[in-house]
Amino acid sequence: MNDDILNLEQAIEFLGVSEKTLIKLLREEHIPARKIGREWRFSREALLSWLASGDSINYINQNERYMVSQDVSGASSALFGKIGDALTVLRGNDNNIKILLQELDRDISIPQEATLRISYKQQREVEKLEFKIFWDQREDAKLEANQKLPASR
Repeated sequence: MNDDILNLEQAIEFLGVSEKTLIKLLREEHIPARKIGREWRFSREALLSWLASGDSINYINQNERYMVSQDVSGASSALFGKIGDALTVLRGNDNNIKILLQELDRDISIPQEATLRISYKQQREVEKLEFKIFWDQREDAKLEANQKLPASR
């Protein structure tokens, strides 16, 4: 095979990644490649250009473009009470999360239709029980990569 055109195994070796990582890159990172029949082909030059044009800041921040959080420590029984208190305050303020996270620079209300996800994770040296409420992003809240929310008016 021509040294300028790589198959999957050669691209794995060239990039120094596992097959699983390269497959993930093909799915998520717009890596330059072409599928011919059932086989992937990569241009060595295109891979070098792709690597050279990358910006780690864009990658690191692509999933969390804007985040405000608050950590509260204490006994688990007290924390359960704080969750209940926070939900009561939230309900009493039209689901506006700014009442809970004062650092937010504008009002953001949870819409009537949303999803609750309860999950347990072991991540590094921490175990987590997470309660997440999420909803489709509103058009007026969409941000470009690394853009901050505009200040309140």
